[in-house]
Amino acid sequence: YEVGRTIGEGTFAKVKFAQNTETGESVAMKVLDRSSILKHKMVDQIKREISIMKLVRHPNVVRLYE
Repeated sequence: YEVGRTIGEGTFAKVKFAQNTETGESVAMKVLDRSSILKHKMVDQIKREISIMKLVRHPNVVRLYE
């Protein structure tokens, strides 16, 4: 992926515009702040978010690719 500008920013992460270099597909990439997550003991919540996002398939919900 080729990472571009920041689209949004939260407490524990930034969302950046990215483009798949092989397919040219545009995506939003969530970049997590590892030290902040560990400091606030949010590891389990992040793992839960990832596992749920892998399962959900709905047109109004963002799809998790990797």
